[in-house]
Amino acid sequence: MALLDHPKNVEDHSGEKGFQWKFYCDLCHSGFDTSFIPSKSASSAKKLGFLGRGLAAAGSVTGQHGLYGAGQVADAAGQYKNMSADWHREHDQGFLQAVNEAKVHFKKCPKCKSFVCADDWNDEAGLCTNDAPSLTTELQAAKAQTRVDQMKEHVKTQTLYDGDMTDRTTLCSKCGKPAGAGKFCQNCGNPLGFVTCPKCNHQNQVGAGFCSECGNKL
Repeated sequence: MALLDHPKNVEDHSGEKGFQWKFYCDLCHSGFDTSFIPSKSASSAKKLGFLGRGLAAAGSVTGQHGLYGAGQVADAAGQYKNMSADWHREHDQGFLQAVNEAKVHFKKCPKCKSFVCADDWNDEAGLCTNDAPSLTTELQAAKAQTRVDQMKEHVKTQTLYDGDMTDRTTLCSKCGKPAGAGKFCQNCGNPLGFVTCPKCNHQNQVGAGFCSECGNKL
């Protein structure tokens, strides 16, 4: 077989019933599952009763990472050593078919040699987005960050409610109800004035006999 140029980040999901692989993007690690290829040799052997204990025990192997290259399929950790020679030939042929199917969904970056999916490929630059980020994407991200920074600066200049309800609980000297924060009582309309303490200059309600800050008699 000729040398293969294909995504090296791949899982072999093959088993006694057939062959399937999952190829991953080197950047975002999103995966692509190739079509399942039934094993003709395993099917024939089963019909003839040739499937021995060792072959059946191999079962379906998933989650095994194998790096394929040099024109042959590597059996990770020898998990397929009990399979027949016909099965292994099918396995090799199946992998070639899977590579051809998967290569449509990945592109190889000429700079870093990574295989990436469409989401991580910059068509305009002909490079992966790791080596050539999309200008449109970067521009939109920069605009969004600028808006956030401007919003934060704007908030810093604002006087925000700090939860202090002191001025809202001022009692009207006439009706005795909370007068609000205006110049007139919000319940009876009585003008709201303040008496300045001659000792500490604290503003006290009209009618107060003593300063609420220092206790001085008004």
